Amino acid sequence: MKSIKNRLKPIVLVSLLAAAGFSASAQAGYYEDFGQKAGIASIINDFVGVVAADNRINSYFAHANIPQLKEALTNQVCEALGGPCKYTGPAMKPMHQNMGVTQAAFNALTEDLITAMTNHNVSVPAQNHLIKILAPMSNDIITK
Repeated sequence: MKSIKNRLKPIVLVSLLAAAGFSASAQAGYYEDFGQKAGIASIINDFVGVVAADNRINSYFAHANIPQLKEALTNQVCEALGGPCKYTGPAMKPMHQNMGVTQAAFNALTEDLITAMTNHNVSVPAQNHLIKILAPMSNDIITK
């Protein structure tokens, strides 16, 4: 757990860079580093399990359609990493507007994603690349 907490400082930095307008274009190789769509689906499956066990944030997902959530997240990450998938789920802002997501909850979710990626031996540079892509979404997700 200590290594995850140590990695939160870079997450905050990535969030600041994203807010400043730095883009995160998909780079060749990261999609493969995640094991392509099958690897991403496996990571997301484990990630959802980690979130379900995380008492800091699992209440946000109490009424979620878990199979649909896993599929949407898999496609979202696959597309973000330059894979052939297409995310067709709802936009982040309307989806989260009434959820009362805090910065602490967003950070906990990020920690859980890092745990799942680490458990699947995704390299730290590849993890950071994905976090850099996803970090700007915090503006539409954090509402409280």
